[in-house]
Amino acid sequence: MFHSFSVFLNIFIAQNVYNTRGFKFKLNKKRQMEKKSYTSSGIKYISYLLFFTLFFTILFADGEVSARKQRKIHIVQKGESIASIADFYGVSQRDLCEMNKISTKKPLRLGQKLKIPNVLRISGKTYTVKQGDSLSSIAAHYKRTPKDIAHANKISVTTPLQAGRVLLIPDKNSNATVISPKGKKLEPILFLRVRMGDRARLKLYHDNGKINKTSVQKLSYLARDKHGDKVKRLNFRLVKMIQLVSEKFPDKAIEIISGYRSQAGGNESQHAFGRALDFRIKGVSGKSIWNFCKTIKNSGCGYYPNGGFVHMDAREKNASWVDTSR
Repeated sequence: MFHSFSVFLNIFIAQNVYNTRGFKFKLNKKRQMEKKSYTSSGIKYISYLLFFTLFFTILFADGEVSARKQRKIHIVQKGESIASIADFYGVSQRDLCEMNKISTKKPLRLGQKLKIPNVLRISGKTYTVKQGDSLSSIAAHYKRTPKDIAHANKISVTTPLQAGRVLLIPDKNSNATVISPKGKKLEPILFLRVRMGDRARLKLYHDNGKINKTSVQKLSYLARDKHGDKVKRLNFRLVKMIQLVSEKFPDKAIEIISGYRSQAGGNESQHAFGRALDFRIKGVSGKSIWNFCKTIKNSGCGYYPNGGFVHMDAREKNASWVDTSR
């Protein structure tokens, strides 16, 4: 669409350049005095057109329009299903259904509007797939590996790409499953679940920097929904944020107030997707934790002084707040 618009503008500009030149040659003697004025007006007019061409080129450049705006609403077309829509946007069917309060067993209605979950859980920029693109060619262009892009978009490296699909191109070193140990030994972290009595000392990352999925499973159980003991694996980027907090305040237990909530209020609650943790650290003020949390890229940080805890979640853009209501 933008390509056609750009071509149209270029043709329009070229035509005006031609007309301006033709106009100069057809001037008669009586209008020679006006020649300079008309020529200047033509050049000024062309300059305006070139400016707006550049403006729209920058505005619609790949990766500059946020995924939130591009993928906020999808209108169901003929022949589409939950599976095909989820695959097109690179989200899970479960997340799509949870956000729209629908079931995979119920067929979609033609023209039905669906909210598309935010999948920018890893920092990066977006790229719109073009005809002939492959995961390898896109990865080579952005100096990433196909595996990195596949992981960021929840697809396989062999998944065929459809033109028009929006992919997340992860920033370098944004992979939440790997961290840099920086030459120091990664220590286990003591986690306590408030009011449930559970505790575990877990090493979230191996010494080589790779995520310890067994420990993440145990942490996810500690952060389970207290209603019905429902468990959802915590988002890997949230796990990385927890690791950063622990390194900032070493040798101190992280007391979990709340993690996954299957019935979290609001369709976009980060708790409902396993991306949020409410916690406190004994001996550390909530404000100190909150201030550090705000320095973490793409984080949501809430300070609840009356409740004595901090909320931290993995999201697309940084956000922070103080809530004294509870």
